[in-house]
Amino acid sequence: MIDLSVIIPAYNEELRILPTLESVHAFLSGHFPRFEIIVVNDGSKDATSQVVTDFARHHEGVRLITYDVNKGKGYAVRTGMLAADGNLILMNDADGSSPIQEVMRLKEAVLSGADVVIGSRAKPDPQRVVKALAYRTYMGNTFNRIVQSLLLPGIYDTQCGFKLFKRPVAQDIFSRARINGYAFDVEVLYIAKCRNYKIVEIAIDWTNVGGSKVNVLIDSVKMLFQVIKVKLNGMASLHSKSPNVKAFFSMFLR
Repeated sequence: MIDLSVIIPAYNEELRILPTLESVHAFLSGHFPRFEIIVVNDGSKDATSQVVTDFARHHEGVRLITYDVNKGKGYAVRTGMLAADGNLILMNDADGSSPIQEVMRLKEAVLSGADVVIGSRAKPDPQRVVKALAYRTYMGNTFNRIVQSLLLPGIYDTQCGFKLFKRPVAQDIFSRARINGYAFDVEVLYIAKCRNYKIVEIAIDWTNVGGSKVNVLIDSVKMLFQVIKVKLNGMASLHSKSPNVKAFFSMFLR
């Protein structure tokens, strides 16, 4: 059995993904006897697939999943999670903004009993260094206050692209997730909460890397509607271990 799978969703990442692959592979080679890196090419129009294919030729444990039509980060992460073979499965952004070394701190939390461990840029910790753009920090904090009030009280940062799952937990959660856009993180964590998995949030080092695909204004509006969708599904108990079908249909009869 593979010790760790790392899922890297990628959309038009030919300029950023190679340094990430190099750092992730080098670190895992020294700390995990058996690992795999799965890059999910989410319908890129550039040379992302070629960059990954060339890297895989000279580095063991790297595989590429690719499809022609862009379907969203949530779809890409879900595809990778359900294809992974590792005992632990890490979601890691293609830009390398979260140092791969932080996986060891997340792993310790799993060994201490957590089912899902999320890296956080917002949880207070004077020993952590976060280098983020001011306006993105403001937008992120505003979004998270909405998420906390509606769905996930007590979680400081749902959107950091650095999350570790036990394999059976990942299989359960992602087989139920449906949101393909950027708010998929919220849905995933809410499903975990509804299904009584232990979620631990750990402050990590994080550095903004230029070239983000997120449009702060347009995507923020889309994410808000996606969060509302998660809330409605939660009201219908669709994510619990015993879905309340009657409650689901009652939403449309009020």
